[in-house]
Amino acid sequence: MKQKVLITGGSGLLATNWALSIRDNYLVTLILHNRNISISGVVSEFALLGSKEDCYLVLSKYKPDIVINTAGLTDIDQCEKNINLANKVNIELAQNIAIACNELNIKLVHISTDHLFSGENGMTSEDNDINPVNNYAITKAQGELKVQESCKDALIIRTNFFGCGPRYRQSFSDFILNNLKKNKTIELFQDIFFTPILINDLSDKVHQLININSIGIFNVVGDERLSKYEFGIRVARCFKLDTDLISAINTKDRRQLTKRPKDMSLSNRKLCRVLQCKLPTLDAQLQMLKHQEREKTMEQVVLSIIPYGRHYIDDDDVQAVSNVLKYGALTQGPKVVEFENKVANYVGAQYAVAVSNCTAALHLACIALGLSNGDEVITSPNTFIATSNAILYVGAKPVFIDINSQTLNINIEAIEKVIANSKNIKAIFPVHFSGLPCDMEKIKLLGDKYNLAIVEDAAHAFGSIYNNSSKVGNCKYSDMTIFSFHPVKGVSAGEGGIITTNDRGLYRKLFALRSHGIIKGNFEFPGISLLDDSLVNKQDAIENGELKRWYYEMQYLGYNYRITDIQSALAISQMNKINLFLDRRREISKRYDEAFKLHANIRSLQVHGRNQSSNHIYIVSIDFKKIGLSRHQFMKNLAHQGVGSQVHYIPVIRQPYYQNLGYKYDDFPLVEKYYQTALSIPLYYGLSDTDQEFVISSIKSLLQ
Repeated sequence: MKQKVLITGGSGLLATNWALSIRDNYLVTLILHNRNISISGVVSEFALLGSKEDCYLVLSKYKPDIVINTAGLTDIDQCEKNINLANKVNIELAQNIAIACNELNIKLVHISTDHLFSGENGMTSEDNDINPVNNYAITKAQGELKVQESCKDALIIRTNFFGCGPRYRQSFSDFILNNLKKNKTIELFQDIFFTPILINDLSDKVHQLININSIGIFNVVGDERLSKYEFGIRVARCFKLDTDLISAINTKDRRQLTKRPKDMSLSNRKLCRVLQCKLPTLDAQLQMLKHQEREKTMEQVVLSIIPYGRHYIDDDDVQAVSNVLKYGALTQGPKVVEFENKVANYVGAQYAVAVSNCTAALHLACIALGLSNGDEVITSPNTFIATSNAILYVGAKPVFIDINSQTLNINIEAIEKVIANSKNIKAIFPVHFSGLPCDMEKIKLLGDKYNLAIVEDAAHAFGSIYNNSSKVGNCKYSDMTIFSFHPVKGVSAGEGGIITTNDRGLYRKLFALRSHGIIKGNFEFPGISLLDDSLVNKQDAIENGELKRWYYEMQYLGYNYRITDIQSALAISQMNKINLFLDRRREISKRYDEAFKLHANIRSLQVHGRNQSSNHIYIVSIDFKKIGLSRHQFMKNLAHQGVGSQVHYIPVIRQPYYQNLGYKYDDFPLVEKYYQTALSIPLYYGLSDTDQEFVISSIKSLLQ
């Protein structure tokens, strides 16, 4: 019977190649985290491995004979910037897997690195003292130690590998080949040394070690110590590519964010002695790589596309929800109140009312303002249909104003002309598109001048700031602000919305409207005092000067728009990471800005508002006619390369329902012009630098 092998970090370069190399001889399961892939003859499963309990449950479920732990945060710069994440992945995860393997008597192979040494001396052996120079190496060294402490029979592999990577995960050899095949010049370090090994040979030698019950640390690397530049030359010669395209540089010529060791070469003497073998030469390994390229081995890895947006859930989020499920009220409980208070405090508003979704929040805002038949509300056509639909729900009429072509928000200069031509305008609903705030000071002046209510649709803008650095949602410039906590938003509750306000009257009304229009006598509910003046039938509500705990009054025709404690717990946990989320989104957006700024056929939009915006989505403008592709075909081609995209949004006035109401999109030339060329590309917290570079290169390949 074939042995069962479970490989963590299942979508990575090493894991996919390892699975391909052993699937004929083993029953292989890949454990995935953030990217879905499929390999014929291999089981692929999503699973959380964040805690000891998670690891134990996963390993108990699949009952592998061998676990190959390839999971790790290998982006060296990211390890410096996000120490907590590096610790969690490279140390805690490794330890938890080791503990579970030890308890379940499973053979563990833990993949480490050749970066553990200072790089002053090369060809280091397993017995040499570790001397790490960056946080990546520190966490990998500590991970080794935790694995050894937790699982005495573990096999720890130090290595540096190359191979034929999937489209979304380029290896060092892929980088060389992909550029040289396009006749592009590359620069490689001549003063950084390593001992690379083809992944196939790596997995083969590791399984040989497993078969003889080897434990402890082994260097599984190639026989040859050579520089990155020398390696590139050897690759080029093997594939008969132009070596003149490769330039030799030194580390002092290139500014690097994080210090790296210069000599990472490892000695494989112990490995060869124990296995009584000699490893294939580098030339032989390169011939095998050439064969894999010819056979298109990695095309057997079918991947899901990188999405345009994605939620991020970590162990803290899971634990927060789990605690509610196990110990708390599932709905109408304390987590809802905590969520509301947390949001109000964060944005600087006095009150917050959480509801089931953002559309519900918009609807209740319209009701709370008393909007009804005959009233008109100014808003933008560049939004999701929910904004204007909520206005229609109460019988009012949306009055659309074209956008500013730079901000993509409502054209404020045109608002006053519309107000002057109508006596029925009662409110303005500005939309902070993609998280870039409108000029609310100007809108507030118009509201005050004409006695208009203002409701900010900030569905995209949680975490955005106005020009004066105050948070969007503080309601300094509006009566109410609406936020969304949909999964693709920066902070997610699964679903959910919230309304902030500084008006106590609106707060009380919203509070009742979200729950059937009911005011409760139960003083444990927030926002209602013991002898609340809002109660109508006080003779029924009060006995001997005390409020009856069971008493309630329906004072409005309300709705069941309540949010649950489950959703609230998730949102609270997510909010604890909001600064990380915002910083990463801005970092990704600025990298896109830089990548596309000199390209003739693509233009990044809203560039000048990055530091004020939550950067909910990243939008580019592409001249599809010029590049000879329709937007549909461009998106299909991009998806074929493994990159998702979206269009935000089809202007509301293009929808058949609104056209039947008499709206004509020809009346809004700027939003129409924007729509014809707009494309949203991947932007979310968990988008890695590697994946972003893949997105950029994929887009550029279609723009030629």
